[in-house]
Amino acid sequence: MTLGKPSLVRRGNLDAIELSSGKEGALTVVCLHGYGADMRDLAPLAQEIETQRPVDWLFPDAPETLDWGGRAWFPIDVQAFEEAQRTGKPRDLSLKEPEGMSWAREELQKFIAELAVPWNRLVLMGFSQGAMLAVDLAAQAPEPPAGVAILSGTLVNKAPLAELAAKKKGLPFFMSHGSVDPILGFPQARALEKVLVEAGWRGQLQRFEGGHGIPPEVLYPLGRWLDKR
Repeated sequence: MTLGKPSLVRRGNLDAIELSSGKEGALTVVCLHGYGADMRDLAPLAQEIETQRPVDWLFPDAPETLDWGGRAWFPIDVQAFEEAQRTGKPRDLSLKEPEGMSWAREELQKFIAELAVPWNRLVLMGFSQGAMLAVDLAAQAPEPPAGVAILSGTLVNKAPLAELAAKKKGLPFFMSHGSVDPILGFPQARALEKVLVEAGWRGQLQRFEGGHGIPPEVLYPLGRWLDKR
């Protein structure tokens, strides 16, 4: 679908790039970037993901500014992740909620509230750290969103997530992950898929041969998935 020119908007306390279809009743996708990137990083996806239905896209900036200028939704232990890449043993984040995640959740909840889009027309999408928040926001939303797209995410805070996810039975999800991801390992992605499916969410993990990213072969099925929301 044809989109208008990108514009900078502010909702709540967060700036975002918006690309609008200009169509009433369009599906709205809120797409969350990964750690160290910013709102510009994933904005090209709005043009790269082909859909048959009208879609409005929003790419918010994470609230925390890092020393080198990138942004983050919440802090990470950089040394621990570097060690994980060196040893080939990706970190397991399933035992508890990362420090600072609750603040990011609150800021995104304000952002979404100001959009004033019905939840059944809203898709939460994210990459890496943004994918963790997309799942978290969907599980804690007052109503089920139209869907959740989890791009190279991982299982976070397993027990509370499983309990919350069960209250959103039937929620559609799209999930992709690289088979040799050195940052957020493929087994942890499988573990997240298992938790969501057991909670009654509808979807499955799509494996691609590669590392931590969003390869072109993911974009076509993602577009078809969005058309069904």
